[in-house]
Amino acid sequence: MHKIRRSYPLFASVLLIAYLGTVAPAAAFPPPAVAAFSAWDHGFDGPDAIPAGQTSIRLHNGGREPHQLQLLKLDGGKSAADLAAYLLEHDWAFPAWVRHRGGPNGVGSGGDAEATIYLEPGSYVLICMIPSGNRQPHAALGMQRALHVTEQAPAPPDFHGNFHMAMLDYEFVVVQELRKGRHTFYVVNRGSEPHQVSLVRLDRDASAEDVLAAFGRVPASSLPGRLIGGMSGLEPGGEGVFTAELSPGRYAMICLFPNPASRESHAAKGMVMNFTIE
Repeated sequence: MHKIRRSYPLFASVLLIAYLGTVAPAAAFPPPAVAAFSAWDHGFDGPDAIPAGQTSIRLHNGGREPHQLQLLKLDGGKSAADLAAYLLEHDWAFPAWVRHRGGPNGVGSGGDAEATIYLEPGSYVLICMIPSGNRQPHAALGMQRALHVTEQAPAPPDFHGNFHMAMLDYEFVVVQELRKGRHTFYVVNRGSEPHQVSLVRLDRDASAEDVLAAFGRVPASSLPGRLIGGMSGLEPGGEGVFTAELSPGRYAMICLFPNPASRESHAAKGMVMNFTIE
C-alpha cells in the first residue's frame, strides 16, 4: 500500500480494500457514455448538454499552459452567470450552493486526461482553477463554461478500477503497489471536505514540494514536472475513476484544493505523496 509518511501491514490493506470495495477488471463492465472537451488559453470547447448518468469526461489540452476540467453542480436554480459574479466578489472562494463533481485533473500542453464520474441532471459549470503566474486562477481569464445535464433515468453508478485509493483529511491511501503501465484508479473521498488528486511526473531531482513552491511564482508551464491528470475536486463521499499512464520515473500525488498558492491548501497540510515507478 502507498500512503504518505507511513506504511501498513497486510491486514490493514485487506481492511481498506473492504472499505473501498472489491477490485474488479474494468473490461468486464459495459463502457460508460463519453463526452469530449478541449481546453485552450483560456477557454473550453465541447458540448453544451450531455445526458445524465455515468460518463467518461475526456479532456484534450490544446493550450500552451496546463489546464484541468472541474465540474461544478449548481444548486438552488443558480446559473453560470451567478457563479461567475460570486467568484469575482469573493476572491474565488466557492459558494455553499456549489457541489464539486470531479472531472479530469490538470494536464500539460498537448496532453489528454480522462475521468469517469456520475452526473445527476441539472446545471453545471466547467472551470479551470489552475493558477496563472499572477496567482489568479485560469477561471479569472475566462475558463468557465456552462453545461446542462439532461433528465433521463440512468443506471446507478458502478465504478471499477485496478488501483483503489482513498482521499482522507489530509492524506492519500493507495491499496495496491503502484507499477508501470496504463491504469484505472478508483478514487473515493473519505474526508470531511472536498479533495482532489493531481498526478505529477516530476523532473529529475524535483519533489512535490518544488512543484508546490512553483505554483503562483512562475508560469505553470514552467513547473518542475508535468501534470498528467488525476481527479478534480469531489465532495465528501464522492467517487469516480481516472486513467493514467505510469512509465518509469518519479511521481507525486498532490491535493491542490482549494488553492495551490495558498498557505492553507491541503497540500500545505500534508496531502502529498511521492512515489517511484521502476
